[in-house]
Amino acid sequence: MKFIRTVANSDILTDIIDIPEELKNRKVEIIILPYENVEIMDFKEQKPRNVRGALSKYKNEELQEREDSAWIDAMVDKYENS
Repeated sequence: MKFIRTVANSDILTDIIDIPEELKNRKVEIIILPYENVEIMDFKEQKPRNVRGALSKYKNEELQEREDSAWIDAMVDKYENS
């Protein structure tokens, strides 16, 4: 695998990438490596996952009873003094 490694002043990179404050106006080492694309998985071949009930531990049955009127209550709270 070929790569490039060089030392340069970080000021030359300011228009290309975000440089952290502690690296500005300093010499930095620049390493350029080729991007190796990870094997692309075919999602059609994967078995679909079922996440049904995954969040059940967070349910609050007291709040479930108030769901039907939640939007109306929120609007009343927001605009009742308007």
